[in-house]
Amino acid sequence: MPHVHRRRLVAALATAAVTAGAAAGAAVVAAPPAGAHPFGPPLAARLNADGAEVAVTWTAAEDDWVNLGEFIGAFTGQTDQTGGTGEQLTGAELLARSDNLPSYLLSHFVIEQDGRPCEGQVTQLQDLLTLGAQMVYSCPQPVDAVELTVTTLTDINENYRTVVTSGDTSALFTSSTATQEWRFEAAGGSGTARTALVAAGALVLAAVAGALLWWRRAAAPQTAEVAR
Repeated sequence: MPHVHRRRLVAALATAAVTAGAAAGAAVVAAPPAGAHPFGPPLAARLNADGAEVAVTWTAAEDDWVNLGEFIGAFTGQTDQTGGTGEQLTGAELLARSDNLPSYLLSHFVIEQDGRPCEGQVTQLQDLLTLGAQMVYSCPQPVDAVELTVTTLTDINENYRTVVTSGDTSALFTSSTATQEWRFEAAGGSGTARTALVAAGALVLAAVAGALLWWRRAAAPQTAEVAR
């Protein structure tokens, strides 16, 4: 990935984190430099069922977005990298505009009901760093239980994992437990697509905070060595 895209994606995440933190009344520091960390904070997905539809919000730390963008060729595969404005697009903007991103998300986040696939569509990619990627799946019948498969980023590194949450229920999806039965709460499911949008901000802040903690721990031995 060209250095300028990586730097701009880092800067965009830092701005988004500070803005979200100010809105929540909390101080948020900038994210660490980009770099893969499948052993750091897990990816996060929030599910909300409403009738026969399941809304999904998928969030990741900044460097995981970079990894995904590099993997699908988002930063080098677009001939027009200015968006028609004459100014270089940020890494986040290039990723959102990639034709490969929707198909990647829908092929790595799969929902089935009674053995029949729920048709998915990507509904939000324009503000990945604050809202995450959002998808809506239409199932044959009103949803109470589905078979959920989550393999996001495990094709980049099998150690990636995703924490999926719905209502008070959460579960960890890994390369070895990629498919699990998922039951939604009774009485109206677990909310609506609007709930997913609200939850996304909290998820991305958690990812940023976790990434910072991981980076500090990883950097500590190096700092001690320099001090010698």
